[in-house]
Amino acid sequence: MENIKDDCCLEDIGQLIQNLVRVVQLYERDEFKPYGLTTTQCYALIHINDNPHYTMQTLSDKMNLDKSTMTRILNILERDGYLVRYKDQNDKRIVMARLTDKGVQTTKSLEESTKAYYMKIVNNLPKGQVDDVLNAVSLMVDAFKKANPKCC
Repeated sequence: MENIKDDCCLEDIGQLIQNLVRVVQLYERDEFKPYGLTTTQCYALIHINDNPHYTMQTLSDKMNLDKSTMTRILNILERDGYLVRYKDQNDKRIVMARLTDKGVQTTKSLEESTKAYYMKIVNNLPKGQVDDVLNAVSLMVDAFKKANPKCC
């Protein structure tokens, strides 16, 4: 792998990353606002929908959150009727969550609107460069993970 010896592109890449993060944050804020949910709550619903057999620990790890933070998030989602928690049949110490009908419908709506938004993004990329963008973003994600192994 090539190492950069000087700071020739650091300002440019830093600015691009900051702009990308800001655009994503604004999208999430605007997308999730109508549901009255935080971004973290929405991602929790999506993760639970993807795998209803996640334990609290697995879900916390997946979302890179402390177990106590995850518990507070799930308390609110349960209070508001999006999910119910239950104990594992084989080991009562293990707590899992599953979505209620309200949680399933909300998650489905979130996923549909997100897919539509991503389609707009893809449609606004230059023709023939979608694979290049996917590759570049993948390289960037890998670089972030290598730079901060505790991150993700």
